[in-house]
Amino acid sequence: MLRKSHYLLILLMLSCFMLEAQMTLSLKSKNYGFGENGYYYGEVIDKRPSKYFLGKLYTRNGSRSDLEIRSGTERAFLNQTEDNFKKRSNAVVLIAEITDLAFTESRNNSGLINGRANMKLSIYTVHEGDTSLLCKPYSSSRYQRSLNNLKEESFEPILNQMWFSCLEFADNYIKLNKSRIEAFNEGVNIIIKPYETRNNRDTVHYNSRKVTWNDFKAPPRMGSRYAAAIFPTIALGSKLTIRNGRLTAIISPQVFMIQSQSWAKGEAKNKESLEHEQIHFDITKVVMDRLIVKLRNIQATTMDDLNSYIQYEYLEAFREMNKLQEAYDSESNHNLNKVKQAEWARKVSGWLAERNF
Repeated sequence: MLRKSHYLLILLMLSCFMLEAQMTLSLKSKNYGFGENGYYYGEVIDKRPSKYFLGKLYTRNGSRSDLEIRSGTERAFLNQTEDNFKKRSNAVVLIAEITDLAFTESRNNSGLINGRANMKLSIYTVHEGDTSLLCKPYSSSRYQRSLNNLKEESFEPILNQMWFSCLEFADNYIKLNKSRIEAFNEGVNIIIKPYETRNNRDTVHYNSRKVTWNDFKAPPRMGSRYAAAIFPTIALGSKLTIRNGRLTAIISPQVFMIQSQSWAKGEAKNKESLEHEQIHFDITKVVMDRLIVKLRNIQATTMDDLNSYIQYEYLEAFREMNKLQEAYDSESNHNLNKVKQAEWARKVSGWLAERNF
């Protein structure tokens, strides 16, 4: 009987040691009181080496025990968010990434335990398959306890409160910045600024005035069979931003000719030839007018898409400009075919009058 009692005592002592060797937390449900800002958490990702381990705690006998979380951090915290955020089809999906989570303890000179808990998250938006960093909430807690006071119910509220504080920070951040966050955009706004009219020493902007022979400053191409050549072109200045929850493109259109690349031979400098060159300039303006109409109708859901669509339409307009300029010179035979020259003059004048924006 003594031997059996001895064995039972040893088993009881081992059992008590194993109970103190590990403490497992179970997060209770918590009502956040927020979550109606058009988003929900679709995923929780723990980037730490272990999704279960939270830290080392002092036990009653002065040794250290593991503090762990039941089901792991990812499942435990996601369960809480699922109870507080409604998954709507039009809501923005967020990802909470745990970058730091740890309980650390030390003994002071009085024999008490000084404890500290830290949590750091990175919150991402998921939009059109891409993730973007939203904010990096941080929360911490300090506590003090006696060596004998080691209870699960003492640590679970600390863990719960840190998680809540981080998500509350993210919620406030969204409230303050929602109108400037790409994932929460509600459409596209295209702002077209007036045509540039300020000329510099080498450019003449279309809306400033008509061209004169004084604008053809390059040396004449004496080997060319043409009498004159103008170098008109188009350009877009664009600034992309988010205003009032809409992807916004502020576009500054420019139609201009470059004096240092435009030339004319002396015998070509007459009224009819200048009118021919002016129509080249007019065609460039027609192309930009058409481009602006297309830009106003752009629809996009991301900044990258908006920028890509603007660049695509610009390149298409550039190609159209070159084709029209070549067709004009070909059909008018560089102003030698007066009938075709007159037809193009009427046609281009009509195109300019069609401007519908």
